[in-house]
Amino acid sequence: MQPDSIVGLVSGPSVNVWFMHSLLSLFGADGGLRFGGNYTLVYGPYIHQNRNQLQRQFMELERDWLFMVDNDMVFTPDDVWELFAQADQHGPGIYSAPYLIENSFLVCGPWDEKVPMVYHPMVKLHAKPRRVGVVGCGFTLVHREVFEATGEDAFHPVKVNAGEDISFCWRAREQGFVPLLVPKCNPGHHKTVVLHPHGSIRNVVCDEVNLEIAEEVKI
Repeated sequence: MQPDSIVGLVSGPSVNVWFMHSLLSLFGADGGLRFGGNYTLVYGPYIHQNRNQLQRQFMELERDWLFMVDNDMVFTPDDVWELFAQADQHGPGIYSAPYLIENSFLVCGPWDEKVPMVYHPMVKLHAKPRRVGVVGCGFTLVHREVFEATGEDAFHPVKVNAGEDISFCWRAREQGFVPLLVPKCNPGHHKTVVLHPHGSIRNVVCDEVNLEIAEEVKI
């Protein structure tokens, strides 16, 4: 089996060790089948420019799938395989995991029915995969056909103050691609704490100072 995918890394000024552990674990579990140990990297302070550059780099490669992952994500190989399981079942499209931002909001949700290019963050995850208007692109699998449909600079703001995730999802929507949110994935978002959409919130220093962590934190 020839590798049909590549990991697209979006990096900021620093990389945490748990992200590196996640990435190395993914390549180790892959056995060269989907990724072939290959990745492409972009670096810079402006996230929409980084994602646009990643799109351009990917389109120059002979791969069908781009797994976009930010350098502050913490995950297991199974989180990635869940995205591929849905992609293999449904075909070309956008497949994303839920994850949290610093204010504990989920970066995903439906479009507003009246105001264009505005979405409402979900407050509860569904048990099964579900089509949603907007997903965060920090842990997302995208097929080449989506980028071919949206054209270059898919993440450029569609309006003033529109984020890159909203802009990309809006353009994809206009071309008939609605993201599929895969709730079985449980990647963490490494900020001051590692935020997971399921289960506990893990303080980054808890192991060193022997803090007790609750089994579940309700948000």
